[in-house]
Amino acid sequence: MEHKQYSILHIAECAGGVERYLQMLMPRLECYGFRQYFVCSLNYDKCKYQGMVDDVEQIDMTQTFSPLQIIKKVRSIRRSIKRLRPDIVYCHSSFAGGLGRLAVFGLHCKVVYNPHGWAFNMK
Repeated sequence: MEHKQYSILHIAECAGGVERYLQMLMPRLECYGFRQYFVCSLNYDKCKYQGMVDDVEQIDMTQTFSPLQIIKKVRSIRRSIKRLRPDIVYCHSSFAGGLGRLAVFGLHCKVVYNPHGWAFNMK
């Protein structure tokens, strides 16, 4: 019997620690047979991920409080979700997490949110 190959769409805005985490995680998930896609901000070097995931798309995820700009970013992510039809949307860090959860609203996929940057809580 054949097993279903699950797909994950990673969404990330912040580079730095999140990027290091993704570069460790993505190859390991590939070993388990996950198809992976990546929607990232312009802070990322798209070339680093082209051999690591099945598709990479960069969008402007500059943090903003403008409702119109947020809607534009959410629509862009939602188009990717509808095109790729992932089983899981994995949102990395706060702003990407908010955009990703809004983009998934009403669609049939699971959402995982990883806040990452807890260093500000350390004493």
